[in-house]
Amino acid sequence: MMYRILIFLLFSLFFANCSEDEIGSFSEETKEKIRKKIKQEGFQGVVLISQDDTVLFRETIYSGKQKKRSQLYKKHNFPLGESSKLFTTFLIHKLVEKKQLSLTDPVKNHIKWFPHSKTTIEHLLRHTSGLPKIIEFLPNFDSEKSNYKREDIKKSFIESNLKPNFSPGEYWKYSRLDYLFLAYTIEAVTSKPYSTVVNEEIFQPLGMKHSSVDANEILLGNSGILSTPEDLLLFVESIRKTKQISTDSKNSILKKSVLTDAIAEDPISFGEGVYVGDYFYWTYGKKKGISNFLYHDLKSRIFISVVSPYGVSKGDLSSIKSTLTEIIFSAKKLNLKKKTGSPNEIYIEDLMKEEKVPSLGIAVFKNYTLSWKKMYGTKSQQTLFRAGSLSKTMTATATLRLVETGQLDLYSNWIGKLKQYKVSVPKGKKRSLVNLDLLLSHTSGLTEKGNWDDPINSGKKHLKDLKDTNTSKGNGLKLYYKPGTKSRYSGGGYSIVQEILTERTGKPFPTLMEETVFQPLQMKRSTFRQNLKETNDRCDGYDELGNLLPEKIFVTPELSSGGLWTTPEEVGIVFNEVAKAKQGRSEFLSKESAEYLLSPKMSAASLTVHALVAHGFFLNRTGKTEYFFHGGHTKGHKSLAIFNAEKGYGVVIMTNSENGSKLIWRILRNISVDEKWDKFVN
Repeated sequence: MMYRILIFLLFSLFFANCSEDEIGSFSEETKEKIRKKIKQEGFQGVVLISQDDTVLFRETIYSGKQKKRSQLYKKHNFPLGESSKLFTTFLIHKLVEKKQLSLTDPVKNHIKWFPHSKTTIEHLLRHTSGLPKIIEFLPNFDSEKSNYKREDIKKSFIESNLKPNFSPGEYWKYSRLDYLFLAYTIEAVTSKPYSTVVNEEIFQPLGMKHSSVDANEILLGNSGILSTPEDLLLFVESIRKTKQISTDSKNSILKKSVLTDAIAEDPISFGEGVYVGDYFYWTYGKKKGISNFLYHDLKSRIFISVVSPYGVSKGDLSSIKSTLTEIIFSAKKLNLKKKTGSPNEIYIEDLMKEEKVPSLGIAVFKNYTLSWKKMYGTKSQQTLFRAGSLSKTMTATATLRLVETGQLDLYSNWIGKLKQYKVSVPKGKKRSLVNLDLLLSHTSGLTEKGNWDDPINSGKKHLKDLKDTNTSKGNGLKLYYKPGTKSRYSGGGYSIVQEILTERTGKPFPTLMEETVFQPLQMKRSTFRQNLKETNDRCDGYDELGNLLPEKIFVTPELSSGGLWTTPEEVGIVFNEVAKAKQGRSEFLSKESAEYLLSPKMSAASLTVHALVAHGFFLNRTGKTEYFFHGGHTKGHKSLAIFNAEKGYGVVIMTNSENGSKLIWRILRNISVDEKWDKFVN
């Protein structure tokens, strides 16, 4: 649960910026700064920045010098791709306001051929329907889709007889089918073609003279809208000002989806057709080699439209957006090396004081080796931090090392096999499968409702002895959903992994980790021992107000999920070794093991909709190349490690404060830009 909170806070900060009531018109100096900065990032295309109805900046950016700048996409529109979803959402709410349908209506009420009776309009809007991806029943769709027609997709879906992957509303799975079926719903309710409804309800009332609908679009509703930056400004302003839809409709569109099941309610950063934050929303689309990124800050009333005729990634365009907001709101550049006194910079230790973060550690890797490291506010350059859930990456790595030596099998069923602990399986589910593959990827269905952080568990050595204070008896760890259907972050699942490892090897977990991971990689500071003394040179944790927190002592069964003390450099050693192994360059871990660790299982939606859950790690594929990462949170300590296996670079950032998330993001953004990493969305 603590790691879920860290990911939510850290990743929501990706799009956060300081807002002002009025920006005013841009000076020529500011405009030139915008041109220079985004050219430095290699961007070519169109940028429009507005506040309210006023365009502050609108230019086509070229790589070379141009005597006369032609304004691309001024009158000739471009395809929005999946940014078209917001138009479909808008139309659905128009129909709700006319009382022609309700968000809670089963889809089958309106399109009779739809096979799933429990799926509602809202499930489709929020991608919580559980419907399959198109490639699950048409594997070659994206390479051969020119041969398909819209009705072919409908027919193939019905004939596939595929059931939803999970009960509607319990999880999030991106499916282009959701919005295709919403378009069919709009047509069924209005008895008009989708394109006609868009024209009558949006384009004509708003004066969007340069926008159109491609009626031949195969996935109409999910894509199919063509527009210009100026027309899009009219559209988003109509949402903000609630000109054509009500305030209730606007709030519904921008409300975070909540995934609800028997364990918890998880808000996620996706609304109805758009990604959402506390006061902003954004979309990304790509079609016919043209990509776009639309960002609307409702607090400052700033709208940014970025269009690339070269089809660059979501990560690339989101980075351009961040560069623009940094300029607009005069963000100071973070200096990690030394204090210069420049009014345009802020030194890291000054920022740490502002944020009430006493200690910080950074380790940066480049070309598969340590590039530089530095500790700030610590006793030494070897001070230990609490790793929190970064412990799981060590546990997963150790597991694969034991698999390589034949001591473990990833796919053996461990239900009823452990000597010290019996996995709780509900009646009627006795044939369930719980193996290491499912446990390492948080897809086993096993998790705990509460936590074991209570004095009653002090000194307990085995899972069977733990008490969950939120349940009437036992440790609360049991099978809550069908294994493999969704991912639910589970520290308790990793406690079972620990039981398997220690039972199979006959060694205490700290000893096992020392011999399997730390010694082979010469990680001399890392330890799973608890009750460290002052002489061990460790960081104490602090709360949001800067008050010292009591040290968290992990009970033995929790060590694998959160009990590690370590340094940024040594966490980086493991991540770097996994990256090297994936390239076949490691003597510590095989290429096959690394590929397994970094192989995706499914969306990690209960943590972040921008990631996939792998085995002990999470994956980010929002840019040109893939990153693997993991965060850590023990009360008073927050950290993040993120690496690119293909490019050989990465960073580990560790703090000893509950305020660490904001600082971590600022540092990550600074390093990734300065080091010219491939861009990504968090």
